[in-house]
Amino acid sequence: MTNLTKLLFPSPPRDFQGKRWVKICLRAIHVVFVAGLFGAVVFASQKQGPWLLGTILSGVAILLLDLHGSAAFLLQVRGLIVLVKISAVLALPFLGASAPWLLGGLVVVSVVSSHAPSRFRYFMLLGAGRIVPSEDRG
Repeated sequence: MTNLTKLLFPSPPRDFQGKRWVKICLRAIHVVFVAGLFGAVVFASQKQGPWLLGTILSGVAILLLDLHGSAAFLLQVRGLIVLVKISAVLALPFLGASAPWLLGGLVVVSVVSSHAPSRFRYFMLLGAGRIVPSEDRG
């Protein structure tokens, strides 16, 4: 295993005390910003910017926390869903009247995927058997 591979895909994945609570708090903050963004988009508010920025920053913070454990996160179904959601959120400012529908769809996808069985969320799309994924439930 090369040094880069060891850095990106440590075995076992990295962890730290209190990670679960950090992630729970970040998720709560993220939900507040997503709710504010959804309301601002649906009601065509001129004050969408702070909600969009907060959504992006809190989402990136959660992503970095997941990547801290192992980049294998991106090779799992849950990582793919996160990448799709990030791409869609970044496209929101360019979608005009379709933005509320896309954002509503993202909320539904987020809720369903976060409550799906762990065997679905943690399924390795690539690297199964060679890479040890983080399976923390935080």
